[in-house]
Amino acid sequence: MLRQYLDLPRAVHILCLGMFINRAGSFLIPFLTIYLTRRLGLDATVATAVIGAYGLGSILGVLVGGQLADQFGRRIVMLASLFGAAVIILLFSRLTTPLAIMVAAFTLAMVSDSYRPAASAMVADLVAPHQRSLAFGLMYVAINLGFAVAPVIGGILSEYSFLLLFVGDAATCTAYGLILLFFIRETLNVRAAAMTHLSQQAGSTTAEQGRQETVSLKQAVRSILSDRIFLIFCVATLFMAVVFMQSISTLPLHLSERGFSPRTYGWIIAINGALITCLQLPFTHVLNRFDRSRVITLAALVMGGGFGLTALAVRPWHFAATVVVWTVGEMMHAPYMQAIVSDLAPPALRARYMGVFSLSFGTAMMIGAPLGGQVLARYGAGVWMAAMGLGVISAVMYWMLRRRITAPSLPR
Repeated sequence: MLRQYLDLPRAVHILCLGMFINRAGSFLIPFLTIYLTRRLGLDATVATAVIGAYGLGSILGVLVGGQLADQFGRRIVMLASLFGAAVIILLFSRLTTPLAIMVAAFTLAMVSDSYRPAASAMVADLVAPHQRSLAFGLMYVAINLGFAVAPVIGGILSEYSFLLLFVGDAATCTAYGLILLFFIRETLNVRAAAMTHLSQQAGSTTAEQGRQETVSLKQAVRSILSDRIFLIFCVATLFMAVVFMQSISTLPLHLSERGFSPRTYGWIIAINGALITCLQLPFTHVLNRFDRSRVITLAALVMGGGFGLTALAVRPWHFAATVVVWTVGEMMHAPYMQAIVSDLAPPALRARYMGVFSLSFGTAMMIGAPLGGQVLARYGAGVWMAAMGLGVISAVMYWMLRRRITAPSLPR
């Protein structure tokens, strides 16, 4: 099983190492609502509105990042994103007024999330279609290994000084940027060279396709808006992202209302990253034997059900058990998302498809976090029943697309 992952290109392994380092220092967002309510004294609705502003910035960031990554290259977008985010995070630590904090959150997300479609497109560039679920699965493990570490360290640091969260986050962004700068080459030109080689071998028709590799923004928008399967897939994923977003917005507030400390939240949410780190690779290896459309449909039900069980939790181990349940759903869901998008996307639009797909997560943060805060404030545990309902809706939508997302497309 491990041989499949070891056979992936060296650049993929380096990217995964960088992602781990960066995510291991991602202290700010998981503890942002706690920081805003406990340290700055803002109420829960304002705190979750800040998360919403972050989500709005994420939406713009992934769109701009996808366009720039297809036009100028993946590497330059990723470098600008990481180094830019480090600077903004340090400035963020000096802000105290709600408006300034919302502007900073919006700007940080716009810069940092421009990285996401570029990174996904780079991984897709580096591997063959049949390797994509493995490559994205490995990337997901690296990210979640960092996520298993970050909340534990962040919870400890927050008890000494919230400023340490900002400094640590900025430092790891910088470290990943340096890894990219010295060890990773641009992949957009590599893909273009491969397309040219194939064009010369296949004759004039393919050659004409190679010359049309650069697609204008207007053509890209028209192509994406006409791809009904892709758009429905994105909406279904949006609902799943709204559900997941409650783990970093309403869950810490829910635990805080029940008298639990930030450190307790850190340990509970770290279970998510620890499970993915230990089980995602063998889990993906087993799941690859099954129809991926059925797997993600079941995943939506399991994930929604896990969040729904949070309504019944009272003690810390109850909350930990619910995290285990929805993490199983997440492990079933995550490895196939970018692989499916890579298969649906024309090569010349790969980063832009990834950018639009990433809107699911930015929109979930923009809408789902504030909405979750409002529901929590008015209906308490009802927010978890709503999350379970969204999981069911998402499952139905994935099931509707099962014939179109079952098998990978033929190599292009």
